[in-house]
Amino acid sequence: METNRKPPISVTKSQLTHHWQDRLKGNNVSEKVVRYKDTDYFRRKDPNLDPETVIYERYVKESTPGEGHLNWGHITLYPGQVDDQYFCTKGHYHENPDAEEYLLCMQGEGLVMFLSREGECWCEELEEGSLHKIPAGIARRLINIGDKPLMLSQCLPANAGYDFVSVENNPFTCHVYDDNGEMAIEVDIDERPEGTDDLREEDIIEFLKS
Repeated sequence: METNRKPPISVTKSQLTHHWQDRLKGNNVSEKVVRYKDTDYFRRKDPNLDPETVIYERYVKESTPGEGHLNWGHITLYPGQVDDQYFCTKGHYHENPDAEEYLLCMQGEGLVMFLSREGECWCEELEEGSLHKIPAGIARRLINIGDKPLMLSQCLPANAGYDFVSVENNPFTCHVYDDNGEMAIEVDIDERPEGTDDLREEDIIEFLKS
């Protein structure tokens, strides 16, 4: 009896690859590269730092914005300092107030810093294999406190959007520095948004410890 060995359906290869500790690659992947000359959010300045120095890169496979659609991305935040402030991303809220996000740390050492609309700031440690949920309505910033690239995968709704303006108007109230080889976090009470007069410095410190 003759046997038909031809597959009953077509089998194709994925158009995307994302190997552990490597960036996302494939068709129709958007790319963003942020250099020191592009930044306006560091609290420190360093005239000796090459303006072309790459701070971070982001690669995203975007879906058509719509309910239930997802984007998959990869972020590489390089090690380094502006004066004594660790390299970090600008940070953002999502335009969609209901959008959540997940971050998976694939390599490196750092912090994900959270910021509420009320000016409350707290952090979680990033280490290889750690998974972090960014709640809806909360801004996040990534900080590399190690000596090698900090690499993360991200998954978020395709209609999440990026809201940088709100962070510009009400900046992160905490900043992370290298203090003689040790990580130090400073709380800038003067940068609290209006309407948070009852937010005390010790309250913010408690958030950092939690």
